[in-house]
Amino acid sequence: MPNKDGPESRAGEAPAVWRGLTQAELDAQYDQTTLVPNLPEYAARWAEVSAETRADLQPAALRYGEGSEETLYLYAGRPGAPVHMHVHGGAWRAMTRDDVGFVVRGLGAEGATVAVLNFSLVPDVTLHTVVDQVRRAALFVRRHVEGAERLFVSGHSSGAHLSTCLLDDAWRTAAGLPRDAFAGFVLVSGPYDLEPVRLSARNSYLNLSPQDADLLSPIRRLAAPYPPIDVYWGGNELEEFKRQSRALAQAVAGAGSAVELPNMNHFDMYDAFGDPESAIVRAALMQMRVEPDSSL
Repeated sequence: MPNKDGPESRAGEAPAVWRGLTQAELDAQYDQTTLVPNLPEYAARWAEVSAETRADLQPAALRYGEGSEETLYLYAGRPGAPVHMHVHGGAWRAMTRDDVGFVVRGLGAEGATVAVLNFSLVPDVTLHTVVDQVRRAALFVRRHVEGAERLFVSGHSSGAHLSTCLLDDAWRTAAGLPRDAFAGFVLVSGPYDLEPVRLSARNSYLNLSPQDADLLSPIRRLAAPYPPIDVYWGGNELEEFKRQSRALAQAVAGAGSAVELPNMNHFDMYDAFGDPESAIVRAALMQMRVEPDSSL
């Protein structure tokens, strides 16, 4: 395996495969359970609150494409309110729109309309397909939901990666979107460069080639000017996820805030989406209060 920015190994030691990390170390850096073994407890709570949210708010179930998974829940806000689209995490292979409606408790706290996406999961489809679905969902929401001409977007973990793929300048141009099509992003704890992901054990189900990793790494596809982009990560995250977040924040420096929240792990960061008082939700709500920038 190639040595990516790491020192040469010494005799008798495992070789470094990425930034000085051995294969085992890199695999651990992209396995959240090495730091947080009780993910099932978080997931069960998210599913429970999401079911309660659906029962209380009765979202519309809409289809943005012909595929069976190409659907979304639209939680209607007050008339004339901003529209926010949320892309869930789950390592590209887990969770659905049913599991993450709890985010509406935070993102919709001031009356915004919130679209919670569903999409296919790998390895049933390729990551190229998932990225295409999220992009088509964004186009659908902009065209068919009142007030979504300037669309706000958020995502956590792999959902942050998928959200950032909407900033690919070549795709935006090909889709005929204006530069102000997306009014703001809140990106939380994501991997934005897929090369280390490709080199890790996660590639057993992602099946990324070097070319795939390049094309689907949004940090390599950015072009200014940017809308507001707030980047968040937790102080108790895996070091690679911290590094990835810092790298994205540096790449879009000046577009928004870059914040490490102390004493929070990867899944605490997702919990925060359901809390109107959390720093993450306050950032999203602040974006939606700001008037559009006519210079974009």
